Amino acid sequence: MVAKYQRANVWLAMFLFLFSPGRYQKLAARHNIAINLESPRLGLKYEKGIYSPDMNEALSHALLSAIKLRSSLSKSFVAVFITFLIAVLVGFFLGSVAFSLPVSWKRIIDVCAAFLLMWSTLFELGWGLRTWKGEALHELVHALLFKLLFISGSLFLMIALLT
Repeated sequence: MVAKYQRANVWLAMFLFLFSPGRYQKLAARHNIAINLESPRLGLKYEKGIYSPDMNEALSHALLSAIKLRSSLSKSFVAVFITFLIAVLVGFFLGSVAFSLPVSWKRIIDVCAAFLLMWSTLFELGWGLRTWKGEALHELVHALLFKLLFISGSLFLMIALLT
């Protein structure tokens, strides 16, 4: 009976998160229930038929988590992309970035690498994905300061790469 709820394969979960949000939500809900049922006390109650997981609550929680995750991914991309655009403009006006042929593939690869590294790092650090809700004032101030410092550092790195 417990086999109905199992931990998800992370590769499948990532694929569904990107391409099939509805299926991802169901997979995430079953995964979360499986984790809860790993508790000896709760698992025993489930096996005896005393406890029945609330699938609607699990689906709701999975949807909210997916929305936060998607939002974090988008926000971090936009922040790094704006930084990139500002760096390109600064480089263009300083004369170190020219939009002409032949294209310097090494420079494009360098910039893409830096972009992806910055995006992934900012995404990993998260925007609203921390446990304990992150609502204490010192957590909010810390998060804001970190973001401002990181985005500023990203801007200077992009300018350095493009000049």
